[in-house]
Amino acid sequence: MKIEVIDRRREKLRVRPESEEDLWALRVVLRPGDYVKGRTIRDVAKGGRGEKEKRPITVKIRVKNVEFQPFVGKLRIFGVIVEGPEEYGVKGKHQSILVSPGTELILERAGGWPETAIEKLKSSGPSGKAVIVAVDYDEYAIAITASYGVKIVVDNYIRLPGKDDPSREQEQQRIVEKIAMETVRTAADSGARVVIVAGPGPLKDQIAGKIRELAPHLTVIVDEASRGGRGGVDEVLRRPSVWRVLREYEITEAEELLSNLLREASRGGERIALGPREVLATALMGAVEKLVVVDELLYALDDDLRETVTRAVEEAEKRRARVIIVPRDSPVGERLYLMGGIAAILRYPVPHEARGSLLGASD
Repeated sequence: MKIEVIDRRREKLRVRPESEEDLWALRVVLRPGDYVKGRTIRDVAKGGRGEKEKRPITVKIRVKNVEFQPFVGKLRIFGVIVEGPEEYGVKGKHQSILVSPGTELILERAGGWPETAIEKLKSSGPSGKAVIVAVDYDEYAIAITASYGVKIVVDNYIRLPGKDDPSREQEQQRIVEKIAMETVRTAADSGARVVIVAGPGPLKDQIAGKIRELAPHLTVIVDEASRGGRGGVDEVLRRPSVWRVLREYEITEAEELLSNLLREASRGGERIALGPREVLATALMGAVEKLVVVDELLYALDDDLRETVTRAVEEAEKRRARVIIVPRDSPVGERLYLMGGIAAILRYPVPHEARGSLLGASD
C-alpha cells in the first residue's frame, strides 16, 4: 500500500492499494462517516433532451458501507456524494467507487486517523507467514513473506554437472535435499506453516516432495514461475495464489481459535471473552491475547454495536493482541456470528465479576 499523510491534522491520507490484501486493509480500516475521494463512472445528463451518458468523474463521498470481493481484486465503497462536478448536479446522490489495485484515493476522517489505522494500511499484506522457494537449474532463493514485507534469507547459484556426466543425478539429489532442509529450517525459525515452491521445471516438484517428507506438518504448495532466484520470488508474489493461500491460513487460524474458545468455555470461561461488551472490557484491561471478529460487525447499522466492536478491536491492537477478521460468509464466520460475532482468548484468567465492574464503570 502506498500511503501519504497530506495534512498536519492527519485527517487526510492519499493511498494507492497495490494488491488484494491492500484492498482488504481498506475494508477493515474504513468506517461509516469517513470520506473517500476518487474517480468513478456515473450516468449524467447529456444535453437538454433527458438523455444520459456514462462519464468518468471525481467525487467525494461520505461512506455508508464497504464491500470486499475476495479473489477478484475489487473493493466497492458505497456512500453519498458531498463533492462533485456542479454541472452534473450529483451532490447528495448515492454513489459507489470501485477500487482495484492501482486506484488512487484520498481518505478523510474528522478528528484525524489513529496511528493504529495508519499502521494497518502501511503494513497491509498477508497476516500469516509463508516461505517461498523459487528454483530452476541455475539458481534458487528462499524468502519469508509476512504482513511487514518480504525477506530473502537464501540466494544461491546452482552448478550441476553436464547432462552426460554420470554424477549429475547424484549431485542433483544432493541439491534437492539441501534446499529442502534449508526450507524446513527457515519455516521452523520463522514460525511459517505454509511453503510455496515455484519454478519452471520438475526440480520444484522434487524439492516439494522432499519438504513434505521432512516436515509433514507443513502445507506445501507447488506453483509455476518462469525462473528461480530473487526474480522467481518476485514473480510468485505478483500471483494471487500466495495471497489466497495466506488468506486460507488466516481462516484456519480462526478455526483453531474458535476450537480453543469452546474448550475453554467448558472449563469455566475465565480465559475467554464472548460478545462485544465482554471483549471490550477485557481489551481495556490489556488481557486479550487473540481476538477474532466477523467483518460484518465493523459495518453494523446499529451505532452502539459498531462503535463497541470497533473500540474493542482498536484497544486490543494497541496492546499488541493478534486480531483476526473473518468474512461472515465463511464457515468460521457463520459459527462465530452465532456466538456474538466477536470473541477473544485471554492472556490470563479474568473473573466474570471483574469484567462486569469494568463495564459498569465505562457506561
